[in-house]
Amino acid sequence: MFETIGAIFVAVLPRRYWPRFDWMPIHVMAPVSGALTALAGTALGIVGFFAYLEQVKASPATSILEIAGRQVAGTLPETAEVSAVPFAISIVSPIAFAFFTPLGLFSVYLVASGWLRVASWWVAEPHGDPVLTGLDWLARRTRRSAKEGSVRRARLGAEGAEEPDRLYPGTWASLPDVDLVVVASRRKPGWQKGTFVITPDGWYTLGAPFDRHTAHGLRTVYPLTLQKENAVLRKGVSYQLPPLRKPEGLSPRLPGEG
Repeated sequence: MFETIGAIFVAVLPRRYWPRFDWMPIHVMAPVSGALTALAGTALGIVGFFAYLEQVKASPATSILEIAGRQVAGTLPETAEVSAVPFAISIVSPIAFAFFTPLGLFSVYLVASGWLRVASWWVAEPHGDPVLTGLDWLARRTRRSAKEGSVRRARLGAEGAEEPDRLYPGTWASLPDVDLVVVASRRKPGWQKGTFVITPDGWYTLGAPFDRHTAHGLRTVYPLTLQKENAVLRKGVSYQLPPLRKPEGLSPRLPGEG
């Protein structure tokens, strides 16, 4: 019983948290949770609407029915002017309450989100409360962006000043099976393992890039192997090779490189 009741409340949470409560029948109780949310919103809206009507009734504006009753009782002349504004206000009261009061908006949201969760379960894609799910996604994205920004700033600090690419023989990076290596001060977008590097001197196949600490700072090393046979172009980038440098000042290989 406690697991079932708990599942009703847990089903409101974003779906990614559900596996943490795998001992509860969350997927089974998800539609019940949505329906109960909608019913709670309906009850809250009804109570709130009648309280709102009492506030409207207590306003200085007099309703047409009250004016008519006073005219019949003789306490108000029949020639008295009657305004239709109070009557119009009473007609739009449900809309005004639902969309222009905090309690009304909250009630409408509970009803809409509750039945939406029931419908999502019906199509085999159950999820938790939409607002909680959205806030959770926003918080995770903010944290991820902050972490990525911190990593990016730390890498820029390790890379130092940006400088032109350098070109060395493969032996510079202790890669005897590689023809050339491009040493870049910044990572190159789209340069991934298996990419064809198209140059005026020929086509090269890009190996797995890796980082190397040099006297100039952290650098990204791109191994290039000359393509000597015809191959189907899957993904290629155009590049102008810089002048070839002598393999001086070799840097020791770091564990896990290449």
